[in-house]
Amino acid sequence: MAAEERGAAVCLGFFDGVHRGHLALVQSARRIAQAEGLIVCVHTFSTAPGDKGESLTTLREREALLRAAGADQVAVSPFDEAMRRMSGEDFFRAVVLERLHARHVICGDDHRFGYRGAWGVADLARMCESAGVGLTVVPPVTLPDGSRISTTALRFALLRQDWAAAESMLGRPVPADMRARFTQGYK
Repeated sequence: MAAEERGAAVCLGFFDGVHRGHLALVQSARRIAQAEGLIVCVHTFSTAPGDKGESLTTLREREALLRAAGADQVAVSPFDEAMRRMSGEDFFRAVVLERLHARHVICGDDHRFGYRGAWGVADLARMCESAGVGLTVVPPVTLPDGSRISTTALRFALLRQDWAAAESMLGRPVPADMRARFTQGYK
C-alpha cells in the first residue's frame, strides 16, 4: 500500500555512508511505522549540498543500504538550485507533507534543513506540531569511547585509514571500493 493511502514515517537526512547513526533513524521509523500502520520512507538527495564528488556512497548504494536497513521507500530529491534555495517551511510543506505524506518524522538531534541549513530541530518540532505530525528526534549514536558517529567522523576515520574505527561506525566491513578510494589519497 502506498504512502498516499497509509501515510509514512519519514526519515530526514542525506544518509551518506549509511552508518550506525543513520541505521538508528531507520530502526526508529520501523518501530513507529509498525505501531501506527505506516510505511517507512527515507528521504535523501541525489547529491549532497556542496558535493564535489566526495560522497562516501553513490545514490544507488545508499538506496540499497537503506532498503536493507528497513526502508519501504527511498525518496530522492535533486539538490538543484530550486531545492538549494527552498525555505524550511516550503520544504516541510512541499516535500515532507505533500510529496511524502508524512504522519511521523524521524531525524537526528543535529538535523538542519532549508536554505543554508537555517532551520533546525526546534523549527521542525513547531512545524510538525502545527501540522498534526509526530516527531521523533533520535539521540546521537556513539562509539564505546563516547564519540559521536557521524558522516564527518566516518570520513576522518577513512582518511586516516583507520579501518577498525570506520567499520565500528558503519556496523559492517568497509566496502572494497571505499577502502581503495581512501588508500589512493581520496580527499
